[in-house]
This record gives sequence, C-alpha cells and structure tokens, in this order.
Amino acid sequence: MANSSDLFDVLRRRHACRNFAAREIPEEALAKVVYAAHRAPTGGNIPYRFLIVVKEPIQLRLLRAAAPGYFGDNAIAIVICSDLRVDGGATKVDAEQCCLYDAGAAAENIVLAAYALGLGASFIKSYSETAVSKILDLPKGCRTELIVSLGYPAPDEPRPIKKRKEGKITYYNMYGSRTGTQTFDDPSKRTPDQFLLEYAMFLLTAAQGIPNEPRLYGAIRLVDAVSRITGLYSTASGLKPDPFLVEAKKKVDAALDTALSSEGEFILAINSLVDDFTRELTKKYGRA
Repeated sequence: MANSSDLFDVLRRRHACRNFAAREIPEEALAKVVYAAHRAPTGGNIPYRFLIVVKEPIQLRLLRAAAPGYFGDNAIAIVICSDLRVDGGATKVDAEQCCLYDAGAAAENIVLAAYALGLGASFIKSYSETAVSKILDLPKGCRTELIVSLGYPAPDEPRPIKKRKEGKITYYNMYGSRTGTQTFDDPSKRTPDQFLLEYAMFLLTAAQGIPNEPRLYGAIRLVDAVSRITGLYSTASGLKPDPFLVEAKKKVDAALDTALSSEGEFILAINSLVDDFTRELTKKYGRA
C-alpha cells in the first residue's frame, strides 16, 4: 500500500517535461491518469468539465501547429475543456471563473498521476483557442482551458529549471508575518456576544455572495446558518443546552452533507426539519 511519503516524492520529481521518448503509453496507465483528472474537485459539484484524450498522430500534429507553447513529440495530449451550456444556476461570470479553477485542479492531478506512473507531463496554455476548438470539433458553448502533454521522458531530457528562491514566500495568519506566532485571543473562550457578531458577519457575507452563486447555494447558506445557531451551545459558554436543538444540529449537518450530491434529498431533508421545528415550536407555546 502506498504511504504518504510517495506523494511528496512525486511532488519533488514533478517538473515541466518537454522532451519525450518515442514510446507508447499503456492503456492501463492512461486510464489511471484519466481517473486522477476526474477525481479533481468541481465547484458546486457542477459538471462543466470534460476531457478530450488525443492519441491520433495527425491530431497531435495539428495541435502542435496551433500551439506555439507546445514542445516535444509526446504520445498523448489531454485537453481539459468546459461546457458552459451546463445550467448550474451560477451567473455567467461565476461559471466562467469556476471552470478555470476546476480545470487547474484536474491538470495538476493529471501531472501528479503521470509522474507517479513514471511518465512526464507539461501544461500548455500558449495556443490559439479558435484553432484548437476547430481541430477538436468543439460545439458552440464549449471551450478549452488547458492542454497537458503526456509521454515517457527522453533519456537525455535536460535537468529541470530550478524555481527561484525569492518566489517561495510563506506568510502566517496575515500578510508580512513570517513567524506564525499566536497574536489572537484563545478561540475556546468565545462569548455569546462574539458568536453573534461572527454569525451576523457570516449572514452578511453569504448575502453578498449569493447573487453570483448557483441557485441552490442560497438554500445551503440558510441551512448552514441554522447549523451555526444550533451549534451555539457547544461553541459559547454560559448557555443552558436545549436538547431539541442539540439533536436538530445533527440532522441539519446531515442535510448539508447531501446538498451537493442530491438536490432532491436535500429538499426532502429541509422539509423534514421544518416539520420537526414546527412541532417543537408549537409544543413550547403550549399547543399539543
């Protein structure tokens, strides 16, 4: 079984490979690389992203002709694309940005998987979108995001370029802090007043973001707000726990777990919670 050090060894060896050997990639290895790409996250669990695996020599030659940034005679290219026709409920601007993040995550997974399998890989973004879209016969409403070239590194591949030392900058907690020394109050001593201020800030920032997010996110933010309210007993001192709300939080959090995987289950969970809260509220007001 692989251990955690394997990942860090792959990270150490990863670099932009631009010199490839004349050697085919086995189907089993390619399947693992594709699997890694699809394991990358997608914003809001919206399926904008799809892959085009290019193996046919003429297609590869055409891609190289349309991509000044394409180096090497590699065996396979994986083109990461987005289908902006998918209705995820997000605004056009938010969807277009989300696609970029999704593509970057998939590309990094591809490259790491490639190096774990003894392959080499390189990101390619310097190409003509118009030409590549035509070469791949992409329909209107779809676009490419990145090309990843794959192949076995050439035996005489040059040593990778070292990263500039001045580019490895790490700050802790806030810009300019190099030490990570604790400068804030102990979070375990949060008071109800502090909780309410944090909660109000959460609601305001949720309201600020909702207009540009997928439509389901509005419901998710509200249910998340209920989770925070019902969690007050475990995060702030000086309050007598309410057994109903303590148990309700468990159901609320379970509902949130289903939100992005099954909209139908999420809606049913909300309906069930509304029934529970209605019964509890009428009971507290003395109604059977």
